Amino acid sequence: MEKPYIPYMREVGMNGAALYLHLTALGLSLAAVEDRGHRDGFVIIVEGLSHLDPRCREDARWLLRTRKAALLALLLSGSPDALDVR
Repeated sequence: MEKPYIPYMREVGMNGAALYLHLTALGLSLAAVEDRGHRDGFVIIVEGLSHLDPRCREDARWLLRTRKAALLALLLSGSPDALDVR
């Protein structure tokens, strides 16, 4: 799959907070759920993808696949900064 067409999404350094804020600004709801069937032990549940236009939906999926670890770190963190972002 090709990379997203929005230039800033291609940045390697997009951290979990930036990704979370971007995806929630699109109207998506995100949650981490424990799932021992996955190698990292979690899946990210995303609600609202069907409401996005097809290109934006594919971009969001690409970001979720390539930045899952950073997003999981934010979703699972109990730090005050992470809680403020969420």
